[in-house]
Amino acid sequence: MLTTVGADFDAPSLARTLVEERLAACVSILPGVVSVYRWQDGIEQDREQQLLVKTTPERLTALEARLRELHPYDVPELLVLDVKRGGEAYLAWLRESVGEG
Repeated sequence: MLTTVGADFDAPSLARTLVEERLAACVSILPGVVSVYRWQDGIEQDREQQLLVKTTPERLTALEARLRELHPYDVPELLVLDVKRGGEAYLAWLRESVGEG
């Protein structure tokens, strides 16, 4: 799942919570993102952090609900990327890390 938060938001704390709660196996935080977007009839530009949240399809509903609780935005980006293939060892680790292994 992809989501963004503001540049000054405590993304590591959010990431740690998701991993501790076994909603994600790993969260990669990419700082230095500049987003240009339409919001309330205007064009905005903000510094953000992109979060790559690795989880399983079975955990997506719970992950989305928890992100809505913790996310600082009124309309958070919650985009799910469907993984077609991956390294078998990595996918096994991912399932085990979220309590499905």
